[in-house]
Amino acid sequence: MRSGYLTLPSGQLHLRQAGAGSPVVLLHDAPGSSAVWDTAMIEEVARARWVIAPDLIGFGGTTAAGDAADLDAQATALATALTELGVRRAPVAAEGAGAAVAARLAERHPGLVQGILVLRVPYHGAEQPPAQPEADAGGGHLLRLYDEIRDGILFAPWWRPKAANRRRRGLPPAPVLHELFLDTAEHGDAHRRLAASAAKEWPHLAGTPGMVLAGDDWTAGILALPEGDGVPLPVDDAQGEREYLQVGSGVIHVRRFGDGSSGRRPVLALHANPGSGDGLEPLARALGKTRQVIVWDTPGHGRSTPLPEDVEGGAPTLAGTYAPLLVELLDALGVEECDVYGTHTGAGLAVELAIAAPNRVGALVLDGVPLFDDQPELVASVLANYFVDLTPDPHGSHLRRAWGVSADMALWWPWFEHTPEGVRDVDPYRPDFLHRVTLDMLRSAPHYHRYYRAGWQWPCTRRLPLVRRPALVGSTLTDPLAPMTPVALRLLADAAETTFAPLGGAGSPELNAALMARYLDGVR
Repeated sequence: MRSGYLTLPSGQLHLRQAGAGSPVVLLHDAPGSSAVWDTAMIEEVARARWVIAPDLIGFGGTTAAGDAADLDAQATALATALTELGVRRAPVAAEGAGAAVAARLAERHPGLVQGILVLRVPYHGAEQPPAQPEADAGGGHLLRLYDEIRDGILFAPWWRPKAANRRRRGLPPAPVLHELFLDTAEHGDAHRRLAASAAKEWPHLAGTPGMVLAGDDWTAGILALPEGDGVPLPVDDAQGEREYLQVGSGVIHVRRFGDGSSGRRPVLALHANPGSGDGLEPLARALGKTRQVIVWDTPGHGRSTPLPEDVEGGAPTLAGTYAPLLVELLDALGVEECDVYGTHTGAGLAVELAIAAPNRVGALVLDGVPLFDDQPELVASVLANYFVDLTPDPHGSHLRRAWGVSADMALWWPWFEHTPEGVRDVDPYRPDFLHRVTLDMLRSAPHYHRYYRAGWQWPCTRRLPLVRRPALVGSTLTDPLAPMTPVALRLLADAAETTFAPLGGAGSPELNAALMARYLDGVR
């Protein structure tokens, strides 16, 4: 399915589409997202219909403002989105809580909905879903949520897993469970609120005209729905903060903050490993108050598709693989020249972009330069021990590994060096901060090691002297890469030194944005 965004007055709605012709809309359950739909079913339906599968408010990649429990807000967002797409009338197939949203959509916009196929009736008893567990120091709340995702597929309601509530349905593949988990975890208790709202409202919505219950064969039921009416309209993703761009052989997910009317060069922000552009969003929002900031998800990270397995030349490298993709990205965005911020692996990639396309780069801001090529023993140890297997599995054991590694990154350097020599004299990550770091890492599973290995094997001492653009270089005081800053300063022809406010600290995005803005405004 093709992923994309629609920009609404309240924010952006994330959706997947497939096929062409008469439109049909699929609405997911809570918990859930548009990732839930069976691939074989979508392929068969898409041969005859234009399939539109949005993420509801409070789910998946949708960022539109509103309470997930507010069925009117859900219906308004969907009606606006369908109109933007060029849909004049369409049948809706909906599962669980999504059926309550479909009924409210038909109630508020009767001319838009051409019948409703209820794939599964939502729970409509008096019992409420349990309260959302808070993040705990051991990461157990992630495993409990993963179990909720599984149970949402196997039981109705999902918070009462017993034989009498069992559904005759198999589990989707582990990568789908993993994506559903992330699409739910990023929105707190939204799935609980929508499930509770659907349970309360369903007795009043069950008699909606044109509503029928599906049989066991969902595909046949969807294909038998009445013909819809609509002609796809061109959608301009660039109007919103987030968009997908075709770059090379894959799709790159980018975020944009601020606008281009400031007269200043935009800033391209490159994230560290393991993670995605999501971790840079607070800094980008703060810096976006003075200029446009573009944040990419490296291929295989966040919502960007992974690199092909058969990368030309063997293993991916910053210079040979990722920097050319950045040039293509700038071309696709219509950016002639930009400043570049990079942190850790992103700093190495920023350097490579400045070497490959110096006419496209105004200045660099390097936060933690990964200078490892003068430490061959450390690099060899890292390549042998650093990269844990984060391949999703049906029971969620990869979540515990990601949490443990993320926690140990604050306690040891490198994280696997569980010896007195490896101790870091810093506080452990707070559970709420560790929660965000772990989710960001999991968005990159299981591909994160490819970009990371490229960073660890980057020949920094040979590449820095080739930079011909001015650079601001530094790190936080507790960054394990801080000792490398003096060496980087000596190797760069035009460099100034700074100290960045600590990641996750109160006010640190604003402080770092201010010092970057002062420096970049001085580079002409």
